[in-house]
Amino acid sequence: MTTAPRNGASRSAKVTIKDVAKLAGVAISTTSRVLNGGTASEATRAKVREAARQLNYMPNAAARQLPSGHSNIVALVIDEPSTYLFQDDYIVSILGELSLALSNVGLLPFLALASPEDSESFRRLLSQSGAAGVIVASLHEGHNLAKLLTEFGKPAVFIGRPPTDMHFPYVDVDNYEGGFLAGQVLLERGCRNIAIISGPKDMVTPRERAAGTREALAQHGLEPIAVLSGDYELENGAAAMKRLLQDHPEVDGVVAQSDKLAAGVIRILSEAGKEIPNDIAVVGFDNLQVARLLNPPLTTIEQPLTMVARGATRMLKNHLDTGEWDVRSQTYPVRLVKRTTA
Repeated sequence: MTTAPRNGASRSAKVTIKDVAKLAGVAISTTSRVLNGGTASEATRAKVREAARQLNYMPNAAARQLPSGHSNIVALVIDEPSTYLFQDDYIVSILGELSLALSNVGLLPFLALASPEDSESFRRLLSQSGAAGVIVASLHEGHNLAKLLTEFGKPAVFIGRPPTDMHFPYVDVDNYEGGFLAGQVLLERGCRNIAIISGPKDMVTPRERAAGTREALAQHGLEPIAVLSGDYELENGAAAMKRLLQDHPEVDGVVAQSDKLAAGVIRILSEAGKEIPNDIAVVGFDNLQVARLLNPPLTTIEQPLTMVARGATRMLKNHLDTGEWDVRSQTYPVRLVKRTTA
């Protein structure tokens, strides 16, 4: 019979709270409560402490065990290049909201960049992280992320509806309705020559927003005069607006699918001497800080990022606690915020 080491560290890296609970003969939740200073009978406390001593169990203050036996680490996966990561207002905002939401329920977030050029490094990062679960906050199609997450074998929640071939739980906003509202507010102003400046073609969200705008226009017997795609960057918004002024001088309304795209649009219109909204009206998407700082202030579609982050956290935490998904999808409403540009 093999006896547990009493004074070495040879097993400390492998021992989990489940091992301590089994040796002590008590529930994992009771073991966790004792080891974290909670209440229990003196006899129970003595059994747990003795089991932890025999197994040389050393709880990590940063990455502790949850009552369910899982670690409290959650990987926040971003499918974006590191150079783009902290320059994008949406990514920074959703990461901040997720970090707060996770911390509020005792979970510890860490950031993992999923580079499609180096899948092996990402696979190693996940496997060595000790993460109990994953939240994917940005995804481009064509990446083998679904395969990597399936191999990882831990629960994963997506922010934004993943492609139909990825059968993962997700939280999202009503992007179709947001696109519809953006088109509708321009139509109500009397705009009839409306263009869409879309996000990347390899993401689901831009297609949903464009479909909503198309529906709003179709209800008035109209179609977009142009749809231009690119990353959610100010420079892409500026380049698209330059092209529209050149190829479609009749344009009188623009739906920009992010506030940063809209910022680029407004810069070019200002340089071209166009009056906003009288000559050309503009609607953005996000309602982040830039929307309020632009001149003129931006009419935009607000995403409830706090609700999204809390929803993803709640969904994942429930699975970590119970081993089951209580729901597999949750969609939150968007809101039109009217300012000067439309």
